Amino acid sequence: MADLKIEFSDDALDDLAEAIAERVARLVILSPGADPDRWMTSAEAAEYLGTTVNALHKHTGARDISFSQEAPGGKLWFKRRDLDAWREGHR
Repeated sequence: MADLKIEFSDDALDDLAEAIAERVARLVILSPGADPDRWMTSAEAAEYLGTTVNALHKHTGARDISFSQEAPGGKLWFKRRDLDAWREGHR
């Protein structure tokens, strides 16, 4: 069998690496054994819940979902266990 060699430009390789990293991160976040105390960004939390960041922010604005914030108007952070508790209460 002949060796197959595929060459990528630097930009294409960077795009591929980024796509793979995002996919691996999603698998780690969504895995049942993932650390419930791990902090998640809004994007990670929204993906974990199967919703959009905008919808997630509506819930945080209504104080439906627990979160932490660096400063007023700053980045939001979420704990997986809090997201799980919220989801269990909204079935």
